[in-house]
Amino acid sequence: MLVCDMQVIDTLAFTQQADSSLQKAWHFGCTGRSLEALTLAGEILADARARGDDRLAARCDTDIAWYCFQTGKAELGLTHVRRAVDFWKSTGEPAEEAYARAYFGWLLLEMGLPEEAIEEATRALDLADRIADPKAQSLATNVIGIIFWYNKQPDRAILMSERSVELARSIGDKTYECWWLVNLGGAHSEGGYIAQALGQPEEGRRMLTRALELTDQALDLAIELGDSWAARICLGNNADYYSHLGEHDKAVRCMERYQLFQENSYVRDRQQFLYTLGQIYNNHGKFEEARSVLIEAMESIGEGGSFDSYIQIYFYLSQAHEGLGQFDLALEAHKKYHQAYLQNSAERTQQRARLAEIYYETKRLKEVAETEAKRADTLEASYQKLQEETDILANAVYLDALTGLYNRKYLDSRFKELTSEKRPYSIAMLDVDHFKSVNDNFSHMIGDQVLSAIGTILRKQLRITDQAIRFGGEEFVVLLAGTPRGAADVCERLRTAVEQWNWSEICNGLRVTISIGVAGTLSANSPTEILASADQNLYTAKKTGRNRVVA
Repeated sequence: MLVCDMQVIDTLAFTQQADSSLQKAWHFGCTGRSLEALTLAGEILADARARGDDRLAARCDTDIAWYCFQTGKAELGLTHVRRAVDFWKSTGEPAEEAYARAYFGWLLLEMGLPEEAIEEATRALDLADRIADPKAQSLATNVIGIIFWYNKQPDRAILMSERSVELARSIGDKTYECWWLVNLGGAHSEGGYIAQALGQPEEGRRMLTRALELTDQALDLAIELGDSWAARICLGNNADYYSHLGEHDKAVRCMERYQLFQENSYVRDRQQFLYTLGQIYNNHGKFEEARSVLIEAMESIGEGGSFDSYIQIYFYLSQAHEGLGQFDLALEAHKKYHQAYLQNSAERTQQRARLAEIYYETKRLKEVAETEAKRADTLEASYQKLQEETDILANAVYLDALTGLYNRKYLDSRFKELTSEKRPYSIAMLDVDHFKSVNDNFSHMIGDQVLSAIGTILRKQLRITDQAIRFGGEEFVVLLAGTPRGAADVCERLRTAVEQWNWSEICNGLRVTISIGVAGTLSANSPTEILASADQNLYTAKKTGRNRVVA
């Protein structure tokens, strides 16, 4: 056998072994063994670089970015993911680039850089949309949802997170479904906290209860998959939700159950468990129990962790000492809390400075190369790039600004997916009755408020499996799971909710009703045909007196 043949066989064997090892690392990362995943992927990366296998190195860098997120090593993750993004972009592999950019956005958010995060996440979604890759779409949409959550826009966060969960379910990816359900629960909890802060306790309780339901679904999946990392997050989150609802015993039971999943946990994870438990004990007035677990957390600081953890430990320890009347110790703990807070701010500033240096240096080198090649081409390329980025940011997120619902662009993308849908579904066309009269008699501003309220009603009344879209003007489309009979029942609830809505809060004398036409897969083959049938039924509803549902 020739030497070159031996080299080919050796390379092939190495590639097969590396693929198997990367899959093993990913399994570790999906079952709570993130540190093992990080170590194994790092070893594969070192071998790939030694062999000059840039593609394998980029695959490792992409996966390592996720393991870094799981283990709280955001800055290290950014180093890897930037290399991956550059490689996938240079080789023209949009699916791989989409995954890397989505992780990039998530890590940037972890670093406290939401503006840069949304830029990367929307690029990721645009790439995923171009090639219609539902798994990449699911990941990128989820990251955008988290960014909305971070920016305290729970309605939009919920819309995007629901979409990411639906996409994960459509491809049967239970790991993604589990992770994204956790975030969907978190988005609902944010809405609950905001409602409580605004003096709306019933709405706050409703949303926190929904957060618990969604997180329980995620927990069931985490246990089924053997994902102890996700299980710990679920139980920690549920403990927090119960604590906010004043159900402290249930919160403590969550944390007791949390301990069953602490195998393969790491220092920051254990610290988070202890300070969360301390917070719950404080809220419950059990200050001695809180002090005990928080001192244990404080003693672990020498083992590592992060300033984020230190801040929480000292803050809750100060509260526990104060509750016990130990004011000198409370002051001492509060001083340490303040010091950790300042150190954390300084560390974040340094991290951002290092990140800015990387951005600047990369940009500077590219500019020099382009300028030397051709100045005119460089200026044109820069303009085109800016225009493309503007278009991405404007169009990638499928939301209507006025109502907060999905928009027509989203409907077009869903129609492509529904063409191959095997399960029965229905489409409803909604139209606001006499909307022109509302604009003429009350003003276009009032008309906009009516449409916005319709969006709110739709979000509150629809099931999690249904999706509302603003079709255009005063027309809306709702995609409903199931046959027209069940869909008609949902639509009748919508019609009643709109009719009974307190429209006088918008303007005295205002009354609004809607007409709805429904059709489903039993009456037509394609989504376009079903929409046309629904539109015809809507025409019948309006012709026969309005304020009714025709299916």
